[in-house]
Amino acid sequence: MTSRRIIKFKLILFQNITALTIIGLWFVLNDLIFFIQTGDLLSSLRILFYLRQPNNSYELFYSNFTEFIIFGSIFTLITIELFRKYNPEETSRKLARVYYNHAVIIGYNNIGKRIANYFKENNKKFVIIDKDKNRVLDLIEAEEPVINDNVLNIKTLLEAGIDKAKAVYVMSDDLELQFVVNSYIRQINSYCKLVCRIFEDDIAEIISKMYDAYVISTSKYAANIILDKIKKKECQNILLIGINHIISRLVKDLSKISKIKLNVIGLNAKLLDEMDMSEDSVIIGDPKDENVLERVNIREIDFVFNSDEDPTNSILITKKIRDYNKRCKIYSRFFQDTVAEVLEHPPFNCKVISSSKYALKIMEKKEMLNF
Repeated sequence: MTSRRIIKFKLILFQNITALTIIGLWFVLNDLIFFIQTGDLLSSLRILFYLRQPNNSYELFYSNFTEFIIFGSIFTLITIELFRKYNPEETSRKLARVYYNHAVIIGYNNIGKRIANYFKENNKKFVIIDKDKNRVLDLIEAEEPVINDNVLNIKTLLEAGIDKAKAVYVMSDDLELQFVVNSYIRQINSYCKLVCRIFEDDIAEIISKMYDAYVISTSKYAANIILDKIKKKECQNILLIGINHIISRLVKDLSKISKIKLNVIGLNAKLLDEMDMSEDSVIIGDPKDENVLERVNIREIDFVFNSDEDPTNSILITKKIRDYNKRCKIYSRFFQDTVAEVLEHPPFNCKVISSSKYALKIMEKKEMLNF
């Protein structure tokens, strides 16, 4: 906080450097004139700082003109401050430009937020880049160092001070973006610590070797947690809700266990082709729909994993499942800790996991957050 205030103060000085220089020269020049006129340094300073009444026309001119300069300077500072308040986005960009020996977080998603909060708690400087203004609007209004722009433009990276950064965290799940941005980063800065979020294991290996990067996968961590729970509890009738990278990993691992009966419900059919499952086991539909739940024989399910991160959906889905099945284990995944507290109590009795929180712990343990 103190560091950011100092930077803001420096920005104000920089924005007014010409005016402040002129004002300074005005006082120095007149101090010299009054010293020549009086032959006494103390007398000249008294005239300069209005501690003596003007004795001639030039002293009167100096007095009136100086008041005009001071009034104009104050008016300019007020105007700049108002502009800064009503245009916080520009202030956020300017703050980002002057940072050095800092971290750059690309993607203010769940894991990006946790990394930012970690750095804030540990008094580490960081700049955030995100194209989605809705995700960073609160940060911009708070005048945090944020650049709301397309990271595929190399100028955006330079504005964030990639060349002066000690660490860069590319948290986007867009693989095309990963390759382009990591290439730019290494062109600009070959020494910074680079940490990338990659959900595909094969791609992760390529990224790691090509760009000398650490690689994390929040979907892999979440899938491992759920798989471990299923094995420990020896559950056999499994329902997975959602069609995404986590579910795809779980389907691949659980399909290898012969005694497990597996069902998947989801609305997004885009990743369905990647799942090696029979059509009877995958239902494209709303998990809150009673007919859909009946089709998976919800009363016989002993383990449910809901990967939908929307808090409202999670609550409604959990409530609907509990109406049919009081005994099954239910695990949900999302970011908000406050909602987790609600779901973990009756009537929901649901366990909540946060893959981003777990990923942060792994990053901390492996010293990926040190720079």
